[in-house]
Amino acid sequence: MSSQTYGVGQHEPIYVNNSSTGCKVWWCDKQPTLITMEAIVIILCFVGSFGNLVTVLAIIFSSLRYSVNCILIGSLSFAGFLYCSLILSMQAVIFHRHSHDVPKDFCSAAGGIRYTLTGVIMVTLAAIALYRFLNVVYISTYRYMSENRQLVITLVICWLLPMVFTIPPSLGVWGAFQFQPSILTCTFDKNADQSNRVAMVTAGFIVPCLFILYCYARIGCTAYRSFKRMSRWNGTTPQAKALRLSAMMLCIFLIFFLGTFPYFVLNVTDKEFKYPIHHIWTTMFAWVLYCCNPIVYTLMDNNFRNAYKRFLMGDCERNPVRRAGSTLSRAASV
Repeated sequence: MSSQTYGVGQHEPIYVNNSSTGCKVWWCDKQPTLITMEAIVIILCFVGSFGNLVTVLAIIFSSLRYSVNCILIGSLSFAGFLYCSLILSMQAVIFHRHSHDVPKDFCSAAGGIRYTLTGVIMVTLAAIALYRFLNVVYISTYRYMSENRQLVITLVICWLLPMVFTIPPSLGVWGAFQFQPSILTCTFDKNADQSNRVAMVTAGFIVPCLFILYCYARIGCTAYRSFKRMSRWNGTTPQAKALRLSAMMLCIFLIFFLGTFPYFVLNVTDKEFKYPIHHIWTTMFAWVLYCCNPIVYTLMDNNFRNAYKRFLMGDCERNPVRRAGSTLSRAASV
């Protein structure tokens, strides 16, 4: 069997040819490791797909569908569902087949879909942060942005903007995607133009993160000033409910940031894939956290708990209406 070791201080792996198979990558004699990774990906595929799909359906079949914030959450969850069902299922097949090579056209499409959906999730989180910021700080602008036309435009931008950076490498016009045997993934081609990778990470991760942090920082400052002005804070006011919902969405962003930050940093700093193990664990760590959003909704918002319960019990609202007393009502400006 072929084997690979890392010497002290060495960056490049040491490969030993396998006379029978010609396999030259680190996982050639790591059958139990591949089986474990395959099992983890299959579990995450089912859990993530189920959780995100239930979230989308619970929103559709309840009064949550009249909430601007929940519409954006539905878009976020739908992107998560597509990611878990498409990307993770393809990854499980690659782990199962122990692929040394994948057709270039397939990898270009898979890489494009993968990074497009990641971009959609990131831009949607930025859109949610913007709406939360307007909701707390500029309520009149929020009401304008919540009109059907503006909301539809926002959703279209969330889904189309990432394609500006992912379609060119998929077509081989600006950068490229290629199968990397050392990490068993269709990702950036290390031999192609790297400016697309830098632009994608900057525009699709760094800029949205800074924007989101700015929005939630302004929300926090506004909340702090409100606390200081009021001698007694009433947690049932629309403002308090809006702040609680903002806290939930901040938690969602922090989970996504925690999951993707190591991955994006590694992709920028290790363009030659000298540390394949790190690429794999950071990717799988991100996948685990992608599945956590429905858990956060359940723990932090009573309306989502009720919507999940009614949907899973088959007691969907046939003619859901906006509830004036709901945390997610117009009064709460959600």
